[in-house]
Amino acid sequence: MAIIAPINHIEIVDDDFGGTEPVIAGTKITVHEIAEMHIKGDTSVDTICELFDLTPAQIYASLAYYFDHKTQIDAEIQAADELTEKLGKPLSDLLKH
Repeated sequence: MAIIAPINHIEIVDDDFGGTEPVIAGTKITVHEIAEMHIKGDTSVDTICELFDLTPAQIYASLAYYFDHKTQIDAEIQAADELTEKLGKPLSDLLKH
């Protein structure tokens, strides 16, 4: 019998806007931020680890969650980009640390 082992690096938290969002457990770093930086921004896993003092396992868990929920997360990223552009500042500028 096979047992599916959970990866416990992601938690779903209240986003303070009446919804929820996935974050790296014990942090406020969202899966959206990791996806933006690595997939769309071409930032290496090593660089993200250094920037946020995270482990590669935390980053890869975020990316796995992203790919499992890609359509939804991409739509949320697009909506956030559109909103921030309307406010005069692109999301990519807000994510730079």
